[in-house]
Amino acid sequence: MRKNCRSALWLCWLVLAGALPAYANNAPAPDGMLSIVLIFPVVILGFRFAGAELNEKETRWRILRGVFLAICALATAIGTGIAAVALLVLLGYGLLRGVQIMWRGQGRRRFALGPLVIVFTLVACANYLASLGTWSSVERSEASAVSAVRNIITAEITYVADKRLDANQNGISEYGTLEQLREAGLIPDFYLAPEGPGGYRLSVVLRRELTGDEKEFFAYAAPGHYGRPARVGISLLKAFLLHRYYGVRTFAADESGEIRGADLGGARAVTREEAQKWAKLN
Repeated sequence: MRKNCRSALWLCWLVLAGALPAYANNAPAPDGMLSIVLIFPVVILGFRFAGAELNEKETRWRILRGVFLAICALATAIGTGIAAVALLVLLGYGLLRGVQIMWRGQGRRRFALGPLVIVFTLVACANYLASLGTWSSVERSEASAVSAVRNIITAEITYVADKRLDANQNGISEYGTLEQLREAGLIPDFYLAPEGPGGYRLSVVLRRELTGDEKEFFAYAAPGHYGRPARVGISLLKAFLLHRYYGVRTFAADESGEIRGADLGGARAVTREEAQKWAKLN
């Protein structure tokens, strides 16, 4: 009776530990590493309480294998193709150990602990992938929008310098619309999409003088979806949800080259006069 209670308590502990990856990416700077690290104690405890044992060959290479897996766990923090390979190694490790627990374990516990280790590994790896896709999503979207506004400034300067447009034939070059900048090959096509870089909508407003020359331009980027994405408690679901870009601040610039930004409480059109009161970006 005491042995069964002890096994039940450890099983409950493993179940609770399995819930941690779902919340590992809710920290201020989530990277999913907690989920990856937890794979090792879960596998070790699952092996122990299922009564499974390593064979002679596995025991001989245990230290070297542990060092290799530790390196793989550290490599997932790199965030490049190396991290993808390391993640596949850790995924295979957890799945293999889960199958071995069911195959080599003793009694009925192996049929509970083995699948639990497998599910935990899947959730942990999915959480890591989810953290890559959702960490600082607002900040990344805003960075893309600022970069796009900066590119538009450069494109307008180039457009004027190349004297591509002189509508009234008075020898004074004029700024171009987004469509004209795209036709000139100065900006990519997706800048004109309803949801451009980072999910932002880009606009360019030209101001004509009495002579008909565009002496000024005003460009701004408004978020397609204002706010921050709602959290999903189960990372396994979050990893496969359709990605949607969110943004908080609106960004604007003019021929001076200064970029300003402000949280307008929503996505809407803005004016040059309004944007001049916003804070400058560093």
